[in-house]
Amino acid sequence: MKRKRLFTLIGGICFVLGLGLIPFIPHAAAPPAEPYKIGFLTCATGFMAVWGSGARDASLIAADKINAAGGINGHPVKLIIYDDETNPSKAVMALKKLIDEDKVLGFVGPIPTGSALACAPIAEEGKVPMFAGNSSSWSIAEKPWNNVAKPPPNIRHWVFKPGIDAIFQDTAVYRMFKDIGNIKKLAHINVNNAMGKAMRAAVEASSKAAGFEVVIWEEYGPDDTDMTAQLTKIKGVDFDAMIISGAEAAAGITYKQAREMGIKKPIIGMPPIVMGKIIDAVGGALDGLRVPAYVVELGETLPANDPQRPVVLELTNLLRKKTGQKKADASHAEGWDGVLVFADALKRANPDLTNLEKARSQVRDAMETIKGFVGNQAMGDMTKWHEIPAPMIPCEFKGGKLLIVGKKITPTWADLE
Repeated sequence: MKRKRLFTLIGGICFVLGLGLIPFIPHAAAPPAEPYKIGFLTCATGFMAVWGSGARDASLIAADKINAAGGINGHPVKLIIYDDETNPSKAVMALKKLIDEDKVLGFVGPIPTGSALACAPIAEEGKVPMFAGNSSSWSIAEKPWNNVAKPPPNIRHWVFKPGIDAIFQDTAVYRMFKDIGNIKKLAHINVNNAMGKAMRAAVEASSKAAGFEVVIWEEYGPDDTDMTAQLTKIKGVDFDAMIISGAEAAAGITYKQAREMGIKKPIIGMPPIVMGKIIDAVGGALDGLRVPAYVVELGETLPANDPQRPVVLELTNLLRKKTGQKKADASHAEGWDGVLVFADALKRANPDLTNLEKARSQVRDAMETIKGFVGNQAMGDMTKWHEIPAPMIPCEFKGGKLLIVGKKITPTWADLE
């Protein structure tokens, strides 16, 4: 009897000790959640490198911010970035790789209009959501679209962008000319690539109705450094003010040379002309240039009550910490906003990653219903034309700074229907 009780006691002790050991048995770690893969087509090299490198830097900062906060729906964001070298053919090749090999849920870019125009049909055919950060509305429009001063009648199903079309910029430029007063005759010079031609087409379609006559048209190459021949022709005609339509260093050089040649009449450049890297290249020679600037360009000088100010300052501070750059500009806004647009869509879509085709469609549908987005460039609801409005503020460049000279304007296609 005693022997039986001894065995029972020993068995009980072993059972208790066994339970005590359970917490110390290592558990297998839960597998990490599958990442949300987002492509990014940028132009870190080529004549638009001043734009594409900034967009790349800001996109990585945006992804880091998202992942540091736990990702989206428990999934980390994985950016897959390709440099298209400002070459439409290489952009198409990179996009096909993103779609077929990398299996991305969607992609941001390309940056140049020419590359975006080449990639938009590929995105449409592949049924992959695209946020074309810097291109004209040509990238969202299905042909035919014969009057660029009116909204495109047919919109691509899978392509989205911020509302930065040339016609919107022209609307702001015309308002600035009217504020200056006594301006009727315009000289126009543009870069001779797809973006510049889109800008020229917008002026051709809208200037007369706005009360202006363009008396001379000139062009320059994206890599040109000497525009004196074109400016000599402009100087020889009777005009009241000039428009420079470009988004590369050559645009800033054009303004610099115009002043050096004694052209003293008002000159307005399109928003990209005051990007940080163009200012660094041309410096104080931009003094006197007027521009409808996107809010990101104004940084700390934005009014305290501007709803985009906190986002602009957040990106500016993160850039300073990560890259040492003093301020954010429109190139950074493209990268930041593009990633956060996808973040907004992904959070609401919660895509089914077991079915890539379905997941892409879920993300696309969520992008179409974006509401109240606040970015460094885009702000508001996604419109029926697949564009989030992009406010501009009339400014003048003086002493190395942009000074506000007018009220904020947010043109959309709804204003031009």
